Amino acid sequence: MTPSVDILPRYRRRIVNRVVWSLVTLIVVSLLAASWWVSEPFRAAAQSPSPTEAVGIHRVQEGSGQPDFSQPIFIAVLGSDTRNGPPDSGGGCDAIHIVAINAQQKAGTILNFPRDSYLNGRKLTDICRRSGFESALEVLKSHTGLPVQYYVKTEFSNFMAFIDELGGVEINVPYPMNDPPSGAFFNAGPVHMQGGDLLAFSRNRKNTPRGDFSRTENQGAVIIASLGKFRNEVGSDPHRLFDYIKATQRHIKITVPLLEVFKLAMVAKEIDPAAMQNVNVPGSSGSAGSASVVYLSPGDTYDRVRDDGVY
Repeated sequence: MTPSVDILPRYRRRIVNRVVWSLVTLIVVSLLAASWWVSEPFRAAAQSPSPTEAVGIHRVQEGSGQPDFSQPIFIAVLGSDTRNGPPDSGGGCDAIHIVAINAQQKAGTILNFPRDSYLNGRKLTDICRRSGFESALEVLKSHTGLPVQYYVKTEFSNFMAFIDELGGVEINVPYPMNDPPSGAFFNAGPVHMQGGDLLAFSRNRKNTPRGDFSRTENQGAVIIASLGKFRNEVGSDPHRLFDYIKATQRHIKITVPLLEVFKLAMVAKEIDPAAMQNVNVPGSSGSAGSASVVYLSPGDTYDRVRDDGVY
């Protein structure tokens, strides 16, 4: 007598197998689609001309490995007065800042240094001009004692193009400006600025209450406003991050691994601009020989941000 065969369990197994394979196929297709979507800005940027050396994001030489977000991150920002070309091609430092980020507290501090800060017998801006940005960075690190892990270099033309591509930045102008040398002509209050206006606002020092001290403070305000723009836009539309990636790859030379840059961007997205303090390093105007300089008197300024990045 032929033994009976239980067809139902076999049928059920076939159904289960089909369901499993369907799910696997769906997951694979979804992952491929997601990978294509995520890689889109990188593929688009790869078809664009390579970025120049004009603007760059770099890791400080002794830094290594991924950033430790349990500790404050320190980023030096050095802006050249070069109009069009590599910042190190004889340009002085028009903007000098150290940005401290505390990822745990979602807060931080921007320390602002006047361009004529007199350190090691020279102005910081002249150290940039004659010895290069890396030399100025070493002097800045030695003076502050802060463990700077990254530094950003900028110049005029790519800065303006980068800001224009991303649609400008909203700035709260603290007082009326009428300064022909910089081109800063603004009423007090909120002003939406494209790259040219933002550069003019950042460079004005003749039509300000405290000259170079006011200018460096306004530059710090630009950094905070830019952080707020990034946070708001990417927070409301995650795909907007890809616009930032594409603009960055078109206009900025990056020597930091992209995954590391992405992680830093994700930290920046979480920082509340209202929790970023804009701090001028104290100092006073004076002279060294025939040169007008700024003598810094930081007191405990650097100590207050060293351990946690918050002033």
